[in-house]
Amino acid sequence: MRRLASSAPKTSKHGSLPNLISKSPQQRNIVLHPEFVDGKYAFYTRPQDDFISTGSGGGVCFGLVEDITHPVICTEEKVISPRRYHTITEVKNGAGAVPIKTTKGWIHIAHGVRNTAAGLRYVLYVFATALDDPSKLIAEPSGLFMAPHESERVGDVSNVVFTNGAVVNEKNEVYIYYASSDTRLHVASTTIDRLVDYTFSTPSDPLRSVDCVKQRCELISRNLEYMKANGIC
Repeated sequence: MRRLASSAPKTSKHGSLPNLISKSPQQRNIVLHPEFVDGKYAFYTRPQDDFISTGSGGGVCFGLVEDITHPVICTEEKVISPRRYHTITEVKNGAGAVPIKTTKGWIHIAHGVRNTAAGLRYVLYVFATALDDPSKLIAEPSGLFMAPHESERVGDVSNVVFTNGAVVNEKNEVYIYYASSDTRLHVASTTIDRLVDYTFSTPSDPLRSVDCVKQRCELISRNLEYMKANGIC
């Protein structure tokens, strides 16, 4: 990949949709699934206890709505990408771009937030759900997909990257539009093949520091062997 430079408003005379209603006091980072699911509208949500804190919110959730003009989540909000302690989603996480449909599954580009000595750090990460059941998690590569880099780290709200959109063209090139530190807008490019390879070939987070180090050392060794075999280094 290379880098190049909560609710909807209430119904009005201009035809905007009413607020999405669920059991949660607050909702943030809501994304509409691009296809109907069981004849209903499908939403990726992020339940919150209040405007800032996710509190009991368990992560990126999935729920269905029968009528888009009266958007009420009519199913339980199923957690599909959970918040996890001591990971990049420790404080909160939320959907970003509309999921990308591939032959192996729906690929989601989301954001995760972790508290550090320098404050909150926002990064992008990827997960995938099944084509026949977009509420079913089928791939969860460990680590981050994108993080603030060089000048991207400084701005109105520092140490942040955040995306709300990605597009795929007729050449299967993927363009990911993202903001850095609430100050600049950028676009990163990749391809469907590379995104699928990354999503489904990267192992899941073992959730223990010593095992994470071991996993990364093994990945580095394999990458070096591949580069050497292909004359890259």
